[in-house]
Amino acid sequence: MSHPNPHPSRQPEFRQLRHLELLIALISILVLQSFVSSDDRLQRVLLNAMFLIVVLSAMRSLACSKIRMWATIVLGVAAYALSWIDEVHSSRLVTGSTDVCFIAIFVLLISSLAEHVFGEGPVDANRIIGAISIYFLIGLAWAFLYALIELIDPGSFQSNASSTFGETRPGFVAEFIYFSNVTLTTLGYGDVTPVSRPARMLATLQAMIGQLYVAIVIARLVGLQISQATVDSTQR
Repeated sequence: MSHPNPHPSRQPEFRQLRHLELLIALISILVLQSFVSSDDRLQRVLLNAMFLIVVLSAMRSLACSKIRMWATIVLGVAAYALSWIDEVHSSRLVTGSTDVCFIAIFVLLISSLAEHVFGEGPVDANRIIGAISIYFLIGLAWAFLYALIELIDPGSFQSNASSTFGETRPGFVAEFIYFSNVTLTTLGYGDVTPVSRPARMLATLQAMIGQLYVAIVIARLVGLQISQATVDSTQR
């Protein structure tokens, strides 16, 4: 004889927050990267491990296709392995390959999350957390795009805050994470400036996406909420 669940709402509540682990990992990266020293190898390796944790957290929270899931896992392992190789034997090819892997990972995660955030269904905490996670992932994806541009064409960006900008790999990745999020939110402090044409084009495109994304998400969530309210009133 089966016994009724005394807490029937706990499982749905847990499922609603399944994207929370990913969001916490993303916020942790943004906070920790500001404290990582470019001269401390252990700290750099730990930061790379945090990126791998983001991938694992996303796999736990997303119900994506097997092909997309395995592609993300393979890219995550490859990116982490390449970051280790880059620590031992740094080269432009290894560094560039690491950037490409991270960019591909973030694009896959964004597309998987977007299917849920913009899909049909009620507006719940999980959908809102997913929308916030996409915003953070866009910032990280663009940070590695900027890093790749700087690697291919050194001097594409200038920093007024530091004369050593771009001289150390961890230093300018952290700088680009900062610059990317400032550009995404269109704050534009002006301490980091895109100089080359590709860099300016990417910065402009990111600022436009940042503005459009917020407007589209709000419109979609409001539309879903109105649709759900209409369905509920019809069923009464």
